Amino acid sequence: MKTIKLFATAILITLGISSVKAQTTTTTASSPSSPDIEFGVKAGVSFSTLKTGLNAITDKSGKTGFNAGVFARIGKDLYFQPELNYVSFGDNYKFNNTAFQAKFRQLNLPLMVGYKIVNTDELIFRVSAGPDLYYNLKKPIAPAGFKYSDLTAGGVVNAGVDIGSLTFDARYSLGLSKFNKDLGQKSNIFSLGVGFKFQ
Repeated sequence: MKTIKLFATAILITLGISSVKAQTTTTTASSPSSPDIEFGVKAGVSFSTLKTGLNAITDKSGKTGFNAGVFARIGKDLYFQPELNYVSFGDNYKFNNTAFQAKFRQLNLPLMVGYKIVNTDELIFRVSAGPDLYYNLKKPIAPAGFKYSDLTAGGVVNAGVDIGSLTFDARYSLGLSKFNKDLGQKSNIFSLGVGFKFQ
């Protein structure tokens, strides 16, 4: 419930900032030096795997989850894109022949730098990459004596297309720090998303 309230607040803030931006753009249309800033909301599906080299872990299988969040895009051809997302995903595995189902509910903060390869009013094709931070909102189930870290870091690469105000993204997030040091697990998440940007 707290997570839903947090994202509802984030979306309302985004809408409010977008409204102010639109008014400011109208007022200062004659100023060529005004920054190019866009805000948007997005949602999609996530496909995950927890990779590990530990022989005691077998029968690994990722579970499909979802993601939703808000983003800002600052710049023109070269841009900076911070985001705040809610991400859910899961992983099934056996540890010493005992089955476990780890479910993750996380806040995700990607900080990407990107470039618009094609940049027109009707169509934008862009690529971006940067660091990726995850924070666990709820402790996943783990074998006795093991626990998952609250905060993990990784890197993300993204390819996207904008058609008018609609955005489409394909993203791969590679875990660089271990979710569970003793189990040697790192997350790899592939996600697809669709969004709407306020111009």
